[in-house]
Amino acid sequence: MDILERLKTASERLRETAQTVDAGSEPPLHHLKMLAEIGYFDVTTEARPGLRRRMLDLISSGCGVTAFLATQHEGVCRRLHQAGHPMTKKARKGERWYGVCFAHLRRTPSPVEAIRSRRQVLYSGTGPWFSGLGVFSEVLVGGATEDGRFLMGLASVASPEIAVQKLPELAVMNATATVGLHFNALCVPSEDVVVDITPEELNEKDMHSTVFQAARSLGAARAASRFMKDELREDMEQGLEGLHCQLDAWDESPNWVDATALRQKALKLAGSAIETAFVQVGGKAHVKDHPLHRIAREASFYYTTQLTAPLRSAVTDDLRRGLEQISKVLTK
Repeated sequence: MDILERLKTASERLRETAQTVDAGSEPPLHHLKMLAEIGYFDVTTEARPGLRRRMLDLISSGCGVTAFLATQHEGVCRRLHQAGHPMTKKARKGERWYGVCFAHLRRTPSPVEAIRSRRQVLYSGTGPWFSGLGVFSEVLVGGATEDGRFLMGLASVASPEIAVQKLPELAVMNATATVGLHFNALCVPSEDVVVDITPEELNEKDMHSTVFQAARSLGAARAASRFMKDELREDMEQGLEGLHCQLDAWDESPNWVDATALRQKALKLAGSAIETAFVQVGGKAHVKDHPLHRIAREASFYYTTQLTAPLRSAVTDDLRRGLEQISKVLTK
């Protein structure tokens, strides 16, 4: 059985407990361990982009919290592998768990600075987002150097130089246990600094990442399709695969304009699928604990996951064009 078949089975198991996970505040370690057991982290570390997206789609269709946390860990697995770090195998097997705290590098200036010396890097400042507290014992922290480079290094979350800063309760994905981390001259040995890139290189990676994030929305659409009638559900299955093929084609000629357009197309598909599912279920969908409410909240969350300036502009411009069309009708 290949990894996609194993994940289809796993997504059904994730779906069975997704409501319980969503209602809680603790990360579902048992879900992450299940993914490790079927080889997800091992495969995704070196998988081609199209396979990685299809895997994320399936996991997201089962449990959004699990998918979000899984991608934090698998992202570190890939960076450990690329750096040839000795902890790669343990991470890929789920024997050691890693979270990330470097999204703030997209801010100018970065709220976390990195000071490099010959044998170590010191990190100081506050990273506003770290998910998986209580499950991810290690963190890949990012900081900006004085000359503008970005350094990412590994550290234990339990380090005395790291202070956890609680955030308000989230309306969605609260079980990701997302907090802020304050770094007070955190010392990371040079051998544990696994990423050293420029802002331009990070921007290039963000372009590919924004396309990867589209798979989350496809997973939400797939989850919503389970509440549709058989014929429409089959059409949705074909539509999802069609969009995956468009994403695969983008890999052959990557560019920012099409990356944003494809991401937006996936977001719209998820929204339309959820609206249709609500309509087909009818009034029963208004029961407080109906899964469609969770799926809708997860879909809205994906607008701001890996939010880029081009995506923000595209969504805003889309609304503006719609309002202009309405205005034209009113002024006739």
